[in-house]
Amino acid sequence: MFDAKVINWMLKGSIEINEVYRSIDSDLFKKVVLPAYKATADIINGYYTRHKIPPSYEVLFNLLDEEDDDTDIVEYIKIQECQQNELGYHLDKMKERYNKFLIKKISDHAEDVDSNEETVTEFNDELKRTLAQTDKLYRQDVFSEGMVSDSIETRIKDYEYTSENPEQIQGFLSGYSALDDYTWGIKNSEMLVIGGASSSGKSLLMMNMAINAWRGTNDPSTGLKTSDDGKNILYVSLEMSKKQLEQRLDANVSRTPHRGIMRGRLSDEEKGRWLKSLDFQRDYEKIFYILDMPRGSTMGEIEAKYEAILGIFKPDAIFIDYLQLMKPIAGSAGSDWLDVGKVSEELHEFCRKKDIPVITAAQRKAAPKKNNGKHEDNVSLEDFGRSKMIGDNAAIAFIIGNREDEQLREDMQIHIVKNRDGAKGTVSLRKNFAQSRIEDFPDDWIEEAGEENEI
Repeated sequence: MFDAKVINWMLKGSIEINEVYRSIDSDLFKKVVLPAYKATADIINGYYTRHKIPPSYEVLFNLLDEEDDDTDIVEYIKIQECQQNELGYHLDKMKERYNKFLIKKISDHAEDVDSNEETVTEFNDELKRTLAQTDKLYRQDVFSEGMVSDSIETRIKDYEYTSENPEQIQGFLSGYSALDDYTWGIKNSEMLVIGGASSSGKSLLMMNMAINAWRGTNDPSTGLKTSDDGKNILYVSLEMSKKQLEQRLDANVSRTPHRGIMRGRLSDEEKGRWLKSLDFQRDYEKIFYILDMPRGSTMGEIEAKYEAILGIFKPDAIFIDYLQLMKPIAGSAGSDWLDVGKVSEELHEFCRKKDIPVITAAQRKAAPKKNNGKHEDNVSLEDFGRSKMIGDNAAIAFIIGNREDEQLREDMQIHIVKNRDGAKGTVSLRKNFAQSRIEDFPDDWIEEAGEENEI
C-alpha cells in the first residue's frame, strides 16, 4: 500500500514527483518499490525525464500495455489517494522495508562465506555496496523548504511563544552556568564537539555534562529526588567499558574517590554516600543508558542501536566518546583526515535527521608552540586534529586549554571557539579528577586564586 500511495502522489504533478525524488533518488526509487510496482516506477521516471511532468493515468495505462505489463495496477494506484501529511510516513516505511531487505541479503551472503579468500573478498565488496546504498537512501532527505513569504505568520507565532515560554525552547543545558550563558543550551539537531589534547579531560567533561543533564537539580548523593528536571541520556562509548563508566558515574554522583570505588577502599562515610547514590539510581525514573561499542563502529551501526533503544526509551540527547574512534559508513577512504571529516559529517546529518542534540569529543592536534621559551596556547577552530570538517559540522565547539604545566593547574580553561547562535569566549571550571568531577568555581574564585590559577 505504501508504494501505491507514494506513486499516487507522484502522478499529481512535477512538484509532487520532485518531492519524492528529493527523499529517494530516482534511480534508487526503482529498487525500493516492491516488484509489482517496478515497471510502473520505471515508466514514470522515463516519462518524467523526457517531458518534465509525470504521465497521466491514461498514458501510464497505455505505456504499461505496450510493454505487456500488468495494467490493472493503474486503477489500484488511482484509488490510493495520498495526502501531503501522509507522504513522509509512507516514504519512511518504504525506506525501512528496503533496509530490512538489504540486511537480510547481506546476512544470507555471509552464510556462504568460508575461509576461501575469494569468497571473503566478494562478501566485503557486497557489504561496501550495501552500506553505500543505505547511506544514499538516507542522505537524500530534505529537512525543510519553502518561500519565506509563506511562513511569516508561523514566525510571528514562534516568536510570541518563545517570549512567553523561554524555558520551553531553551536548549539542552550542560549544567555549567557560565557555559550555558554563552550557548543558551544545545538545541535539537545541533552537534557540540569538545576538543582536547590526550588526557586533558575532554571525555570526563563530556561525561559530567551527561550526568548533569540526567540528574537535573537533584543531588543523588542524598539518595533523594527533589525535582523532575532531569533528561534521558544515551551515552555511547568506544573507549571505556560500561563498568569503567559506571565507576566514574558513581564517584561523580556520590562525590567519593574514584580510586576508592575501584579498589573497594571507601571509608564508612564515603560508602554511605555511595550507597545512597545507588538508591537514587535504582529509583530515579530518568534513564542513563550506556552503550559500549567497539572502536571502528560506524554511525550506521550506532543509528541501528539507537532505533532499537527507542523501543525502551526516547533519549533527550546522545553523547559519543569519541569521534576519531569511529569509521565512516562507506568504509575508509585511505586518509585519516578524510575519514574523520566524513564521520563528523555523518554525525551532523544524524542529529539533524533525528532532531536530537549530539555531543562528542575530538582529539586536539599538536602541542602548543613555544615562543621565547614559553608555551603559547593559541586556541582556534583549526585546532581539531587532522580535519577542518569537524569544526565545519559543529554548531558549537569547545577547546580545552593546554597551557604550560597544565597538570598542576586547578582550573580547566574551556575556549568557546564556535557558537552559531551566540558569542565566543573562555570559561574556567574546577578540576576534581579524584571524584571524576568537573565543577563550577565559586563566583569570587578568580580574585582569590590570582590570574594563573595554579595550585
